[in-house]
Amino acid sequence: MTLNFKHTIAIFSVVIMTHLTTATFACTCIGKDKQTTENELNFADLAVKGKIIAVTNFDYFDTTSYSVAGLKFDPKQSGYLIRKYKVFTLVVDTKFKATKITSDTIQIVTGYGGGDCGYEFEVGKDYIVFAEAWKEKTIKLRHKKRKVKRKVTEITIANKFYTDICRLTQEANEKELTNLKRLTE
Repeated sequence: MTLNFKHTIAIFSVVIMTHLTTATFACTCIGKDKQTTENELNFADLAVKGKIIAVTNFDYFDTTSYSVAGLKFDPKQSGYLIRKYKVFTLVVDTKFKATKITSDTIQIVTGYGGGDCGYEFEVGKDYIVFAEAWKEKTIKLRHKKRKVKRKVTEITIANKFYTDICRLTQEANEKELTNLKRLTE
């Protein structure tokens, strides 16, 4: 064999082995095929029908670990702590399950789609959305003598909710609307 041929075989082998051993990350919704509207209503904080009117990008800086350690967060050095989401504005038409303070216009946070399980809404379309309340972590500092105690707490953000493709969120349809009306009356 010539040197070029051996070199080509070696490179080809490395490429093949790299592809065979590289981990692939994807969204997996275990048990979604067994979900029912009744179970989803029990689990969700929100179940509404409405129209998507806008979309924006949202970078969530998860700085909790830095704050607990007493370090300052620098987004240029800690890009892996930034979670990228899309925020859809939804005008609520019908509330099947919601709190009394849920307004008629809410924000729905979800991933970009693909491997992050984000739901791919389209502006202008009607959807039935099952979601959980959006919570952000904060650090409470308590000074005690010479020590500083740090406690992580979650704060629920009003009128902001999270959903993904593992929920029963879907385009509005009569079958699901009838099912929801039956279960909530």
